[in-house]
Amino acid sequence: MTRRTSAGRPSPASHFPAIPFEHQPELRALMMFPTLPPGHMTFPVPDDAFYPHLRRGEFAVVDLADHQPAEGELFLITYRDQRIESGHVYALCAMHLKRSRVDPARTSWYARHSLPEAGAGVTLSEGPFTTEHAAEKLVGRVVGVWVPAR
Repeated sequence: MTRRTSAGRPSPASHFPAIPFEHQPELRALMMFPTLPPGHMTFPVPDDAFYPHLRRGEFAVVDLADHQPAEGELFLITYRDQRIESGHVYALCAMHLKRSRVDPARTSWYARHSLPEAGAGVTLSEGPFTTEHAAEKLVGRVVGVWVPAR
């Protein structure tokens, strides 16, 4: 049976096969927070390095209790000695786990973040970090975007 529109013509949907839904947990959007939950902080997004998840001018919501590195997740990272490390006190970063080419059982974490003052598209990758060292440097996981209630 062909579905018809109110005008009697066949429905455009009848020409296209149904596409089955497939859950893709690796693709997710950040939550929008109208108020800041306890144990969270905001951080201004300086550029579009993590677009479409975060856009320049927005405020990332950071969960201060979650600082264990996770592959591909966004975090707020801190640097204790500006003279030795990147010169940033805080930065948004994406964490990546890489295996050693020499010993595949050995893994290291790397933090990728942008350098807005250096121009569009300039990124910095820092590491290698052990899981424990990365957890010490990570302030918290980015869990959403703060959109103040009006």
